[in-house]
Amino acid sequence: MMHGIWQAYWPALLYGLIVDLSCALCRGRGALAGTAAGAFLSIPLFACLYSRNRGKGRREPDGGQGRKAFGLKDGSICIFTGIGLCLAVNTLIRLSPLPRYFTGFSRVSGQLYRPPLLFQAAAMGAVIPAAEELVFRGLGFKVLRQRYSFLGAACLSAAVFGIYHGNVLQAVYGFVMGIVLAWETEKKQTLKAPVLTHMAANLTSVLATAFF
Repeated sequence: MMHGIWQAYWPALLYGLIVDLSCALCRGRGALAGTAAGAFLSIPLFACLYSRNRGKGRREPDGGQGRKAFGLKDGSICIFTGIGLCLAVNTLIRLSPLPRYFTGFSRVSGQLYRPPLLFQAAAMGAVIPAAEELVFRGLGFKVLRQRYSFLGAACLSAAVFGIYHGNVLQAVYGFVMGIVLAWETEKKQTLKAPVLTHMAANLTSVLATAFF
């Protein structure tokens, strides 16, 4: 069991190390710049690892031949799912007592939403979600799914995704998002689904923070 969990989570540890080193090198340019740079540099590495691992995953009884291609309708549903999830989960968190007791996110948000809007959109709406989906769904969830049930693999990968964000409010948000993103990965058997949902959720957060 521990071997399977380690196989799933060493990519997350490596990704965190790359981002931390990038933030250290980009000190003075802001946390978002460092995180985005680390994510950008990570994408080729984790895309290669994901590509090597794809053939080892769980296969459908028909070999996947009967599965429809991921089309415009699927992409639109994923985008609206991301928008709805972002608004709903953040609203529930704000209405809960959690923000009163856990203030870590207020310090983080001051750094994330400080750069120019276009840079926020590019970093949090494109580069970072692409890297995180390769790490947490493309490698983490997929490897766990080879050994465990969907629910077990989804909960474990979502828990690590939440904890990775480093504060309680983002951990709760990340866990809920992680479950949905894992379900989309399972349902569609392509990373396009969670990537689009994740991008849409992050862009919604950026725009909502900027204008409301």
